[in-house]
Amino acid sequence: MSAEVTQQSLAQSLQQTLSANAQERKQAEKYLESVEQAAQFVVPLLQLVNNSSTDEHIRFAAALYFKNFVRRRWPQSEDVEDTISQSDRQAVKSELVSLMISAPKKLQLQLGEAVSIIAENDFPEQWPDLIKTLVHKLSPKNYHINNGILQTAHTVFKDWRSEFRSDKLYSKINYVLSEFTDAYLQVFVTTDKLIDEHANNRAALQVLLHSLMLLCQIYYDLNCQDLPPFFEDHMSEFMQTFHKYLVYSNTWAESDDDEVPGDLEEVKASICEIIELYAQRYEEDFPQLPQFVETVWNMLTTIGPAHKYDTLVSRGMAFLRTVVRNPRQKQLFASSDSLRLICERIIIPNTVLPETDEELFEDDPMQFTRRDLEGSDMGSRRTAAADLVRGLLDQFSAETTQVMSVYIQKSLEQYAANPGANWRQKDVAMFMATSVAVMASVNALGATRVNELVNIVDFFTSHVVQHLSQVDSDREALILKVDAIKYITTFRSQLPREMLVQSLPLLTNHLGHPNLVVSTYAAVAIERLLVLKQQGSLRIAPADIQPYVEAMLTHIFSVLDRADSPQKLAENDYLMKAVMRIFLASRTNILPLAPAALAKLARILGEVSKNPSNPRFSHFMFEAIASLARFSCAADSSAIGQFESTLFPIFQVILQQDVAEFMPYVFQILAQLLSVHQGTGRLPDAYVSLLPPLLQPSLWSAQGNIPALVRLLQSYLQIGGQQLASEGQLQPILGIFQRLIASRANDHHGFNLLLAITHFVPLETLKEYLKPVLTLCLNRLQSSRTAKFTRNFVHYTGSVLCIGGAEQSGAGVSLFMDAMDSIQPNLFATVLHNVLLESISSVVGRVERKSTIIGYGLLIASAKFQSSQAYASLTGPLLQQLATMLMDTAVKETKSMADRTNVDGSAAAVSAVAADEDLDSLEIEDTGYQASFARLATLGDIKIDPCPQISDTARGLGQILKPVQQNIAASIQQLPAEIAQFISTMIQTS
Repeated sequence: MSAEVTQQSLAQSLQQTLSANAQERKQAEKYLESVEQAAQFVVPLLQLVNNSSTDEHIRFAAALYFKNFVRRRWPQSEDVEDTISQSDRQAVKSELVSLMISAPKKLQLQLGEAVSIIAENDFPEQWPDLIKTLVHKLSPKNYHINNGILQTAHTVFKDWRSEFRSDKLYSKINYVLSEFTDAYLQVFVTTDKLIDEHANNRAALQVLLHSLMLLCQIYYDLNCQDLPPFFEDHMSEFMQTFHKYLVYSNTWAESDDDEVPGDLEEVKASICEIIELYAQRYEEDFPQLPQFVETVWNMLTTIGPAHKYDTLVSRGMAFLRTVVRNPRQKQLFASSDSLRLICERIIIPNTVLPETDEELFEDDPMQFTRRDLEGSDMGSRRTAAADLVRGLLDQFSAETTQVMSVYIQKSLEQYAANPGANWRQKDVAMFMATSVAVMASVNALGATRVNELVNIVDFFTSHVVQHLSQVDSDREALILKVDAIKYITTFRSQLPREMLVQSLPLLTNHLGHPNLVVSTYAAVAIERLLVLKQQGSLRIAPADIQPYVEAMLTHIFSVLDRADSPQKLAENDYLMKAVMRIFLASRTNILPLAPAALAKLARILGEVSKNPSNPRFSHFMFEAIASLARFSCAADSSAIGQFESTLFPIFQVILQQDVAEFMPYVFQILAQLLSVHQGTGRLPDAYVSLLPPLLQPSLWSAQGNIPALVRLLQSYLQIGGQQLASEGQLQPILGIFQRLIASRANDHHGFNLLLAITHFVPLETLKEYLKPVLTLCLNRLQSSRTAKFTRNFVHYTGSVLCIGGAEQSGAGVSLFMDAMDSIQPNLFATVLHNVLLESISSVVGRVERKSTIIGYGLLIASAKFQSSQAYASLTGPLLQQLATMLMDTAVKETKSMADRTNVDGSAAAVSAVAADEDLDSLEIEDTGYQASFARLATLGDIKIDPCPQISDTARGLGQILKPVQQNIAASIQQLPAEIAQFISTMIQTS
């Protein structure tokens, strides 16, 4: 293909990904997936982004695809295949800076993320000319070009803000400082001068102020880790300019839009961010601090209420909070007049609910709820005001509480005088009361420390609960109901348990409120209460919620039933998360309600599968289905029939229509349902007929399917391993194993599948396949060894060695040694010495480490090992490795976490299922679709333990070694004294 044709085919495919026709979209996505691994793919894609004659929607789609491609493919590691050639990498880096400079802003944002990823991996070692290129391209006249360069520089530097200090990071920063700062200062000074010269030219000011905003962002980037000598030497001139623009006023420069901040507002906000950094980190080198305190104070008392100033006001209050929390600066706020003025003129005005929020409450309840619960990119004045109150409380607790209490009481009195007209005063009072009461908080617990001078229980009974006693109250001021529910949520760790229990029926009633914000907040509150623990026990016990569960579910499903489209149905993930939590809290008590709940979930699943749009909703929906099935079938195994008859038709549609987002979930639910049949020894006919399609290569080509399919095949083997072996079905499953271990990204999934084959099929069948399996593993070790692959092979070897244990004279040891040596005489001794030995201690996971230690212990104790000269030199080193593992009592990460790659699910879900489950307080991260795999935390792994009879690993190893202690005595004596003593004691006491 020529470059032009490639661009045309890419453009056509990207156009089809925007199609309303789902089939056309899928075909285009599959085409792009198939060609993105080819050489010469990424350069034409980038050129398509740069092609100004192409439709802007296609260019944007190309930029988005390029960003995601770079995120998936650019980082290099030993566990992931590198599919981008070095020539392509170099071509991308040579073109990307020029493209960033010339591209429209909409495209710059996408390309900027790609630049950031590439720079994080390649700069400066593999991209040494980046900074020189940027400096060289800076123009003394063309500020459109300069803005592209400055945006690129900020994109590269901004990640330093969140990085941990390290020699590597400091080396990178120092390199940039040496190459960039002189040119940076020149542009900074020139930009300031040009702004003065073009004071009456709106178009020029717009470009120049955007330059100044980027210069401020870069200033922060370069100063965020430490104060460089360059900036210390030039601090006076920089700070003088910053102060100039903090007070700068020019009608030609200000934004005409009261909603969206302009460049001048963003410049001022960035300056506040810089001086907050200096106040926090470099106070002793910042003599201008008092001047800036006065300036920001005055600015905050005079600035208007328009939405465009929100970020500036928030940053300004954040600066004052940082200063006031510093004991050395407390004198600036110490007088009672200062405290009164800061509360009266800065805090109180910014706690009033903005009109835009009132409108959002009515017009877009989900956006209001999401922004209020999760925050927004633009700073919230209310949040900043609350943070400033906490800063004052740190230094002036009694004084601040007293001053704020006056305003709270005044607002409450105004509300009481005329509730209909003055509901906003009550809203302010409740917000201020919360701000003054909360001294510290975390998302998982709400308020963790409260102001002892505030009686939160009394305020709750006197001013909060009245808004929840009747569902149809506060019709003209529904925000007060939301405030009341938020009060319970915020102080859930502090309110007495009996108050929380008494709140449950009130919150349950409000789940059915016709206003979506109110019902959603009620769902959030219930979900948070059900996960709350104190001293290891749930504060709300299952018995507490049982009387309300049916009503809770009825109300939530009624709200969801109101949706008029799949997108609207899936919009409210808070409701579905509450459903999941109710099932988890109810456990087996959910059985009587399961049929109705399953019918509702099945309907919802059928609808949202038509157009999946909200990953969080989808994930919680499948977690809800999984938990409902788990606990219902645990209470009554016959319930499995209803789950299968209800879900199978919907699953069939999802699989037939190739709904890629849902397929990994379907495979996991199938694995769970199949596991209920454990003990029958036979696979149900429905699952037998499903197996051949599951083994089709097309399913395994989608990365997100792989972990779920492996988990499903594990269930097949667990239930019917012997049946599959007798019916000749293992060959295609072993073909899947061969495919998986050939991939660096998926080899650990291959070993998970292999462990299930080894553990669940008859020993005679295993003998037939072990030699070719080991040959595949050895070929991979020779051609493309990685630490992950070696660690998994070490563990697999140990698991096979455990088969039969000491009771069956080490059947697994003989099986494994014979298979290895049938490939080549004494091959196992060679591999053990050269490859496996040094990696034994790298095995992680409780069961995995146990089976490794016991397996290799059985190897040492075996007659063949003891009698063969090939193994004579390995006894001591093996014993040392096993003893080291046993002596290391530090908690090891789980195998799931160790093997997890960027395509293998959420850390929260993985960690939840890896150890003993704590479903009461399970927290589940949202994960993306397609490239990532969203593990169902309520499903659980199949833990394959080849030696379940051994609970104490050290004692078990001692018992294994005791019969051969005379044979290994000389090897033990040659070990370091501490290890030798440990092994001897272990053998004697076993």
